[in-house]
Amino acid sequence: MSPLASCPSCGASLSFRPGTMVAVCSYCKALAARRDRDPELIGKVADLVDTGSPLGLGATGHYTGRTFTLAGRVQLKHPLGGVWDEWYLALDDGRWGWLAEAQGRFYLTFTQTPHGVLPAPADLQAGGLADLGPDGLWTVGEVSEAAFHSAEGEIPWAVEPGATYRYADLSGRSGAFATLDYGEDPPLFFLGREVSLADLGIQGGTRKPPKAGAQSLNCPKCGGALALRAPDQTLRVGCPSCGSLLSAEGGKLAFLKSLKQPRQDVVIPLGAAGTLRGESVTCIGQLRRSCTIEGTAYPWNEYLLLDSRHGFQWLVQSDGHWSLAVAVAPGEVPQVRDGQKNLWTQGHNWRRFQDVEAVVEGVWGEFYWTVEQGERVEVSEFVAPPRSLTRERQAHQGGGGEVNWSLSTYLEPGEVWAAFRLEGAPAAPTGIASFQPNPHKVALAKAAPWLVGALGLLLLLVMAESITHRNTELFRRQLDLYDLTPALRQIPGDSARPGLPARRGAGPATPAPEAQEPVFFSDPIEIKDSHQNLAVTLSAPVNNSWVGVEGALVSETTGVAELFLVESSWYHGVDGGESWSEGGRTDTVFLSAVPAGTYVLRLAPQWDGKVPPVRAIDVQLRQGVMRWLYPGLALLAIVLVPLLMVFRLAAFESRRWQESMYAPSAAASGSDD
Repeated sequence: MSPLASCPSCGASLSFRPGTMVAVCSYCKALAARRDRDPELIGKVADLVDTGSPLGLGATGHYTGRTFTLAGRVQLKHPLGGVWDEWYLALDDGRWGWLAEAQGRFYLTFTQTPHGVLPAPADLQAGGLADLGPDGLWTVGEVSEAAFHSAEGEIPWAVEPGATYRYADLSGRSGAFATLDYGEDPPLFFLGREVSLADLGIQGGTRKPPKAGAQSLNCPKCGGALALRAPDQTLRVGCPSCGSLLSAEGGKLAFLKSLKQPRQDVVIPLGAAGTLRGESVTCIGQLRRSCTIEGTAYPWNEYLLLDSRHGFQWLVQSDGHWSLAVAVAPGEVPQVRDGQKNLWTQGHNWRRFQDVEAVVEGVWGEFYWTVEQGERVEVSEFVAPPRSLTRERQAHQGGGGEVNWSLSTYLEPGEVWAAFRLEGAPAAPTGIASFQPNPHKVALAKAAPWLVGALGLLLLLVMAESITHRNTELFRRQLDLYDLTPALRQIPGDSARPGLPARRGAGPATPAPEAQEPVFFSDPIEIKDSHQNLAVTLSAPVNNSWVGVEGALVSETTGVAELFLVESSWYHGVDGGESWSEGGRTDTVFLSAVPAGTYVLRLAPQWDGKVPPVRAIDVQLRQGVMRWLYPGLALLAIVLVPLLMVFRLAAFESRRWQESMYAPSAAASGSDD
């Protein structure tokens, strides 16, 4: 049971559980500090800002086998505007837990005793690492300052109206979360993780019913109607009628300034509802941003979407290309060094594409932060098509800053048109987006099964042909060209060497015989297999000359002849100081299979000039010779289309990286999909 006390302001009952240091009177909003005797009045709290929280005092739940009760809440104000809720869980074992709620996300932490000296705020930088010694390395998500705004229920720490508290939010892997609270000396260390309400089994509690539909208000500048679809979280509103920038803090609209808005060329109108990737979303804000590279401005549009869980997503449009971006905890991404070109995370290698400064040019609709025209953010983009990881770093006024990561997925324009039922046809995208999927890579992936199957079939055919083709020799003969040439044969009474003049005194020369064509006929050749091809091979030791054989394979049964010509030539020399050669001393011609039977091979050698360039040539006839030309042509036919796809894929990647700050070193490289 909680001990009861009386409010020092109105006398109403106050409840103090073990560990409660401050209680807020639910009647007069007095802030009472617990003392040894009677509670002490330390001030009044402002009205709570309606944040649309689904939680309420008195709600119960369970965590790691322990039940708890939501005993209190503090609202803290961010230096960029707006407040967030911190709920205090009183566990049944006497411990307290802290449940922070911001933008539809919940983070449950508990106080821990640090195992070393905690770093000072000046030693932390948003996006950098915080070394907590035995407690590990953490990514710094934000270093900032919070101001106490309001509270209700029981609070387990000594709050002070108007006080400010320095803090650092840290992010780790798998949803791990930690906070360093510099409001006390030494600093406090809170450790926990991101949770969902389903994880906590929240039930009951006193809370306001959620607001249904849009809240209708009027612009205080032009009187135009405004429909706020997230009034509990909206901090800034850009009036689409007069271009005024309005404050929406405290649920009331207040004029801030008139904006000189750029031309409104947005596609998705404010209030448009649709279903995108299975999630019901509503467009509540339109933002126009740009960056300048080498003197050229590159604008793009961003659409703020409110989903069914009261969370936010971004739909980005640039040159007709579309993408959907969702937030990623900084701890899920390794630290990025200046100039680092590659980032390995989430099972992919992300390549740095561009570092720019993004500037807000136009604001329409409602936003969950105090957006300003001219607001600047440092943006670094890493791509692994069809996705990109984007880091945004922003400094806070008065010191500190924060880093936010988002994961974007490329969308086809037709998907956006279908999701919001937009009229007409989407404009064709211009150029290549940084993380646009490579269509040739997709086509190559689709062709891969066919390619593997065709290559497998070709391999089986080659193996089958290799087994059935035995390469049997049917005939082989070395032909002496001098013996086959009548004019070169030795004639009785002449010199032993052809071509020499007759001996003196030998009488009148014998008339040379009439020239005859040299020809050779083989003995009968038996061919038994009528399904295998034939190959005739000629080998000759030619040197800067050639020799050929006109041949015929003649059937002794039918007289049908298979004609062929086989040549051997080799020429070489020196031209301009460089050696050259062409041709070959061995040549093979292939003949189709012939019917089984007995055949005679007729060979008629040929050459230039009267004297053969060589004395002898070698002629061989084989059957069942594997002819690699046809498998080679089949292989070329199979891989030709994939090779063309690879070429087009590389050309696409080259065009993509021409737009990157790393174009010279990455022009022809691809990415993992």
